[in-house]
Amino acid sequence: MMGTSQPIRFEQPRGIDVEDQVRADFYALLANLFFRAPDERLLQAIMIAPEPTSDSVLGDAMGKAWAALAAASAAVTSDAVHEEFDQLFGGVGRAQLMPYGSFYLAGFLNERPLAELRSDLARMGFSRDDATSETEDHLAALCDVMRAIILGDVASAPATLETQQQFFKKHLQPWILQCCDATINNQNSNYYKRVAVFAKSFFEIEIQAFDMQ
Repeated sequence: MMGTSQPIRFEQPRGIDVEDQVRADFYALLANLFFRAPDERLLQAIMIAPEPTSDSVLGDAMGKAWAALAAASAAVTSDAVHEEFDQLFGGVGRAQLMPYGSFYLAGFLNERPLAELRSDLARMGFSRDDATSETEDHLAALCDVMRAIILGDVASAPATLETQQQFFKKHLQPWILQCCDATINNQNSNYYKRVAVFAKSFFEIEIQAFDMQ
């Protein structure tokens, strides 16, 4: 994660639009889910959270994906999810799934896309916490950055939609749907298949919204 090995939480001294707060909450959730397996508390929170609603076709798809994720969260145990997470994203040697932008954009880890991301993050005032082993192009870290720039913090106002759009289009959009598809299609993905279906539906809405800017 960016700045800390725990999900970042900022005070919010200024008002945030409801839509942006919801977006930030979804980014925070995805940052948590792709950084580590959910514990019982998070599984229960997902299980009882209200289903997102929208009049759009994409929004309806996201609502259905959320319902499926909530149902899976009610049916699975934290031990089973931890085992699945380790099987998919951990293990000895190369993991089955590689949620890193550099892997999808360049074919290898720690390539030029990561260097460009680090340069952009430095200009935005973000730095990687040395306590975490994940690089800045990890999906969880990028979701955490999106959450942070949507909300702002005590010292900084929320980023403009143009800034959000530029960051998303450069560092997430080129590879994120492919990453979701890889998770969905992995034969060992069960709970995380539901996570990835929801994530994909959310990112598709973000892509559509930013394309309209």
